[in-house]
Amino acid sequence: MTAQDKELVVSYLTLRQMIGWVAILMPAAIRIGAFHFEHIHSTNSISAYYYTGMRDVFVSTLVLAGALIACYRTPARSDNVVAIIAGLAAIGIGLFPMSPVYAQEILDQFPSMTERLCYESHGILGYHFYFVAVFFALAFYLVYFRFSAFTPREPTREKVLRNRVYKICGAVMLVGFVAIGVLHFLSKDASIFWPESLAVIAFSAAWLVKGQIVLKDRRAAG
Repeated sequence: MTAQDKELVVSYLTLRQMIGWVAILMPAAIRIGAFHFEHIHSTNSISAYYYTGMRDVFVSTLVLAGALIACYRTPARSDNVVAIIAGLAAIGIGLFPMSPVYAQEILDQFPSMTERLCYESHGILGYHFYFVAVFFALAFYLVYFRFSAFTPREPTREKVLRNRVYKICGAVMLVGFVAIGVLHFLSKDASIFWPESLAVIAFSAAWLVKGQIVLKDRRAAG
């Protein structure tokens, strides 16, 4: 492997690691930030943090993650197209917010919010969950079906283990999606924060492993 090839490998691994770190830190950052600055213990979903003081962190993180995902490339053109659409969907999740849902701590402090007497700062409504559905569906497809693609005939032991991790992460993502659907079916007001976080953490873990932050090949990286 030439020096230029090694540089390209490092660049692609770094891109994958960045996607993983950005995605895994976002739920923790907005939850901790909202609690620290506004004493908000939780909201019904990750997306509901748009209507807290952590809105800028929520939006900017999704835009960054979406841009990074859209830059993901493999030898398969279909993978690249899926990555671009998934990246745009992630950006859409941030730029097209859900309908206003305020944390109880905010409503206790500003009760008039429930009567819509205050100006509500929000973006274009009505499309948020379409972007969420597209993103999670394509993210699951990439992690479960495509991350293990292009495995050589004689893979390294680390590559075999990474492939297993991708399947586990994809399965955990699917469990999170199903839990979200069940909770939403039982009650539209049910909290889906933890199932969402579970799916995001599994997604992030897959990208970190894809970036070989662990289980790095001892011989040529692949």
